[in-house]
Amino acid sequence: MPRKDTNIFGEAQVVEINELEGKVFIKCPACMSVWSEGLSWANSNKDRIVKKPNEADNIIILCCQVTDLAVENDFRTIQYYIDRYPEAKVFASACLARRYDIKLPIGARRLLMFSEDLGVIDDTSLVSMTKPFWVKDFKEGEDEYKDGHLFRHMFPMRISRGCKNSCSYCTIRITRGDYCKRAYNLAEFMDNDNILLVSDSPTVEELKFWIEEAIECGKTISVRNVEPYAAIALWRELTEIATLGLLKVFHSPIQSNNADILEDMNRPVKATFNVIKLAKMLKSLGVFIATNIIIDYKDFKEDYAEIYKIYDYVSWNPYWDGNWDREKAEERFNHYFGE
Repeated sequence: MPRKDTNIFGEAQVVEINELEGKVFIKCPACMSVWSEGLSWANSNKDRIVKKPNEADNIIILCCQVTDLAVENDFRTIQYYIDRYPEAKVFASACLARRYDIKLPIGARRLLMFSEDLGVIDDTSLVSMTKPFWVKDFKEGEDEYKDGHLFRHMFPMRISRGCKNSCSYCTIRITRGDYCKRAYNLAEFMDNDNILLVSDSPTVEELKFWIEEAIECGKTISVRNVEPYAAIALWRELTEIATLGLLKVFHSPIQSNNADILEDMNRPVKATFNVIKLAKMLKSLGVFIATNIIIDYKDFKEDYAEIYKIYDYVSWNPYWDGNWDREKAEERFNHYFGE
């Protein structure tokens, strides 16, 4: 039965995955962290999963809320399934589900995020991903480093969820819940290749453990969402694994290369500039380097030309003040993507 849940965004009626009856179809327009958690549950409940929405009693959309553009895309995805599959119950899950200040499309319900931490992922097709909305003419199967493809077909090995940091623009610590480390699973690590360590914000302890395991076992890994302070603390370990040719992709979100912007964001200035140096060094050792930036940040002046020269892959998000306005979101969607 639905229950009332409360957070800083207000209150709303929510349900949990174990309350659903019948077959389940899951679609993911969100990040690797959410996708991997959905996969963990789906692989532990294969008898309940269907790969075609017309066979489902429940359609679950794993939603993002990092910007109003992502929310707008969530809304469009949710509406698509409500319109085409009126017999099914449609749920918004993951991060958007806990944004109680954002009214969902009529007909959609809120489902709290779900996972099975002890579950084994052996079929990544049980939760399908949507095409990245920010990539025009996206095609599946293209080069793994092409825009929108990075990490998409790696094995998503979950190591933790949640975030301990307090960046001024970010709500992940609310929508993803308290930080929680997953128990080390060496069997999963050994049984899979092309591994991506998945976390909202991996800690130094977690990364150190898995880097040492990768070196000892001679397995190639990729790391994602490594905050600058964590990367700097692991400079020696990252250099070592890169020198051995076992670090495939290094992703650390700098968000900006402007000290004033970083300070306003409540992000570490010195560590950010140092991690750019670290990334350049790793690149010289054959590592593919990637980062995130936030563009159009308030009234600050930005210049990311040098960042695009340094990094192999740059993901960008326009700054959003966190206040949902559907009309403004549609206008911004048109502004950035020409719709």
